[in-house]
Amino acid sequence: TRAFRLWPDLKYPADLSKVARSLLARLLALDAEVVRAATAHCLTSFEAQAVMTRRDALVAHFEQLVRQKGAGAVLYGAEPKAP
Repeated sequence: TRAFRLWPDLKYPADLSKVARSLLARLLALDAEVVRAATAHCLTSFEAQAVMTRRDALVAHFEQLVRQKGAGAVLYGAEPKAP
């Protein structure tokens, strides 16, 4: 239910301490135009933009954790394969 809210902030970012490498790679690859096109039938443009804004916040959060703690402490799983 929180995925399509309009506010840009992450709820409880302190609870986000680890992430799968594959998920982070997919978040990085997510394209705003693709999201808008795929969700146009069910989300407003504001809701789609909020999703992308929170994606940016998630990526920044995990990148900061990697800088602080090191990749081994934050990222898990195999390296994603190149497309």
